[in-house]
Amino acid sequence: MTHLVWTADLDTGIGEIDRQHRRLVAYINTLYELRASPDRQALSRVIADTAEYTESHFAFEEGLLEQAGYEFAGPHKKVHELFIRRIVSIQQRFESGEDVAEELHQVLSRWLFSHIRNEDHVYVETVKKYLQNTRAAQRASNAARGGDARTDYESIIPEIEQRISKKGWLARLFSR
Repeated sequence: MTHLVWTADLDTGIGEIDRQHRRLVAYINTLYELRASPDRQALSRVIADTAEYTESHFAFEEGLLEQAGYEFAGPHKKVHELFIRRIVSIQQRFESGEDVAEELHQVLSRWLFSHIRNEDHVYVETVKKYLQNTRAAQRASNAARGGDARTDYESIIPEIEQRISKKGWLARLFSR
C-alpha cells in the first residue's frame, strides 16, 4: 500500500462529510509514514488519534443520517460498529507489543475508499435533500424573525452533537 490520494469520485458533495473523509485520509497517510518507525510512542499517538477521529466521524455521520431520515441508517451504523471492532482489535494487539502498523494502514486504506464509494454515496441524495429542506426552512424562519440564516451545518451540528453525547456506545467501545 502507498500514500492515499483523494480523487473526485470520493466526493459526496456534502461539504462536512467530505472534509471529514479527507481528514481521515490524512491520518491514514501519517500512519503510512510512521509504519516502519521505531518510535512506538509516535505510532501509538497516531493510531489513537486515527481511532478517535474515526469514532467522531462515524457519530457525526450517523446522527446526520438519522436526522435526514435515511432508511438504511441502522444497517449503515452496523457497518461502522463492525469496522470499529476490527480497529479496536488491531489497536489492542499494538498495545500488547505486536507490530500492526502495516496491517492497520492496509485495513484503513482499503476500507475507507470502498466504504465511501459503496456505502456513503448511497445516502447522498437523501442527506442533500434533507439539508436543502432544513436550509430553506431556516431561511424562512429567520426571515420571519428578521434575522440572518446560518449556512451549511452550523444549525444542525448542535443537535447532532447532542445526539452523539447520548449514544456513548462507541466511546465505551474505544475505552476498552
